Amino acid sequence: MKCSICGRKLRNPNSMMLGYGPVCYRRKFGSTPHIGRKAADVPAWERPDYNLPGQISIEEYLQTLSVQ
Repeated sequence: MKCSICGRKLRNPNSMMLGYGPVCYRRKFGSTPHIGRKAADVPAWERPDYNLPGQISIEEYLQTLSVQ
C-alpha cells in the first residue's frame, strides 16, 4: 500500500489503515496519528489526539440540537 499524498510505500499497520505516512499526515492535519511506546499504555479515549480533525463531541452535538 502507498501513501495517498507522496506515494511512498507504507510499512506501519497504522499508516496503512489511515492511508498516509506519519510525515504526510502531520502536514495535512497538523498532528501525528502515531503513538509512542509510553502512550500505548494509556487508553485511546484518554489520549489528547483521540478525536479526528473536525470531529465534535457528543455534548457539542446535543447543544446544536437544543439551540435549534
